[in-house]
Amino acid sequence: MVTKRNMAPRFWPISVKENKYVVSPTPGPHNKTECIPLLIALRDFLKIAGTMKEVKELLNSGIVKVNGINRKDLGFPLGLMDILEIDGDYYRIVPSKYGLKLLTTDEKDGEIKLAKIRNKTHVKSKRLQLNLHDGTNIFVDKDDFKTSDVVMINIKNGSILNTLKFDKGNVAVVTDGNNRGLIGKIETIDKKLKTVSLINGERSVLVPLRYVFVVGHHKPEIKIGE
Repeated sequence: MVTKRNMAPRFWPISVKENKYVVSPTPGPHNKTECIPLLIALRDFLKIAGTMKEVKELLNSGIVKVNGINRKDLGFPLGLMDILEIDGDYYRIVPSKYGLKLLTTDEKDGEIKLAKIRNKTHVKSKRLQLNLHDGTNIFVDKDDFKTSDVVMINIKNGSILNTLKFDKGNVAVVTDGNNRGLIGKIETIDKKLKTVSLINGERSVLVPLRYVFVVGHHKPEIKIGE
């Protein structure tokens, strides 16, 4: 499927004059305005393929994985904190001032997926299910998680390695809005107004709670950028 270029997110590095139509993200775990289709990621962001045909050949070779799973769909959407692996090279999708970007990382870091807890539900078996920001779910045995906490998941076996609590003093990144991409320490949390104050150096910013994504305790647990 394709869409007109002027309907695509502005952070996609595609010329309006050269590209009247672009690939549409396949319906999936991420909003179509908050993701990067594999074609765009490989051809236009990373420039490891020059044409759609070359991207197809790359995908069909089986060396491209998203969160540890082989993907061959040109429009498969890459979203916040997803891990893209290409024949042993790793990239994390992170927020930046202008939108999402692909951040080069290493194998150890690339085995860890961060996922924010949107809500929690109890299923018929009375097990607790965590509903995550990327549309996936994970079952846990103990109810020691809360909404807006972030779980660190091993993409190879799906196990939870650690929980990054949505608490004062922890480090977070802003995922949207005017301060998108900013990394700072949580100073205050106002659940009534649904706002969070973050400190970055001597700068303090107030952002909506929904834009705050915890990435570490005293420092980021993964490579996230400057």
